[in-house]
Amino acid sequence: MAPATAPGAALADASPPALLVRGLSHLYRSPAGDVAALDSAALAVGAGEFVALVGPSGCGKTTLLRIAAGLLAPRPQPGDAAPTVELFGASPDAARRGRWIGLVAQEPGLLPWLTVERNVRLAAELAGVRADVPALLERVGIAEFALHHPAELSGGMRQRVALARALAHAPRLLLMDEPLGALDELSREALRLELLALWERDRVSVLFVTHSIREAVLLADRVFVMGERPGRVLAELDVALPRPRGEELVATPAFVGLESEVRAALGRRGAPA
Repeated sequence: MAPATAPGAALADASPPALLVRGLSHLYRSPAGDVAALDSAALAVGAGEFVALVGPSGCGKTTLLRIAAGLLAPRPQPGDAAPTVELFGASPDAARRGRWIGLVAQEPGLLPWLTVERNVRLAAELAGVRADVPALLERVGIAEFALHHPAELSGGMRQRVALARALAHAPRLLLMDEPLGALDELSREALRLELLALWERDRVSVLFVTHSIREAVLLADRVFVMGERPGRVLAELDVALPRPRGEELVATPAFVGLESEVRAALGRRGAPA
């Protein structure tokens, strides 16, 4: 395990990393009482790297991702220094304006009155780019449903459309917040294999938030483990498994050993595995 205080130490030659987070604290203010969501969280994603972030519910994973996406301004706790949050050396706002970020959430958020094709095309138009929408739909395995509406699709199909929409402007970094969490296990397995194949081909940088230890180990180059709220990164695990990867890998001793290491890191601070 690499120390949480030195995120991405193996990325020293990457200049700059796709995402660099250091000393990130965040306080939600409320009349019912302030809630500290993050406490000096730190991690890094290298260019072309797939990184997973795991931790218990409510530990601040989504807060960290929203801050990285420029959707939420960090609010440090009293006395904390200003955090570092950089995407390719720029601020989250600059990265968002530059269309460097693709965001995929647990809920696809598709417009129900538009077809699959129009949902993806609209994302490209709003980003001010011309996209080969048929090719995008083919890449995510949904081309034959281009003229269907979201209500006519399964959950897995809708999430494929959401992925195509996120890829429409060719982002440099994909931020994925539990994108497979609402799917049944068969759909989840199929889509993570599609995601693996897409990443192998395109090597876009990815920060993937998940509750699934197995999913994190199967997909990622490195796994960061967060503890209970207020969330901080407790451990960083290198996933030294060969690529390309498939589901058959999960039964191997090396995979089972890595799962156990992640589970132990979660359990050391009382976090549920």
